[in-house]
Amino acid sequence: MSKNDDNPNETIFSESVVGKRLSKVHKPGPMVLVFQGRSIPITSRITVGRDEDNTIVLDDPLASRHHAVIQKLKNEYFIEDLDSTNATFVNSKRVPLGKYLRLHPDDTILIGRTELSLRHLR
Repeated sequence: MSKNDDNPNETIFSESVVGKRLSKVHKPGPMVLVFQGRSIPITSRITVGRDEDNTIVLDDPLASRHHAVIQKLKNEYFIEDLDSTNATFVNSKRVPLGKYLRLHPDDTILIGRTELSLRHLR
């Protein structure tokens, strides 16, 4: 018997009104980038491009050596195009140069011919 079992003020019955509301609360898991059969968790900052020093190295001739950066700030995700030759697109919308674009679950990122999807890790 745990310490909380003997104090009814420390527990909530799952059948109670509050318990039923709590059972419906789902905190989404961390976000991942899904591409070419791989999933990469976004924990802070990810760089994407052809060069070997990127977090995600793309074998795509239309991707720049240092194409884009994806950053997590608190529970928000942002992408910035790093002045790439062929631009970065999110849901077919061009990411403006010098600006971060907020990302959302199920967004599709296009870098060169490579498509990356943003998903919650389940």
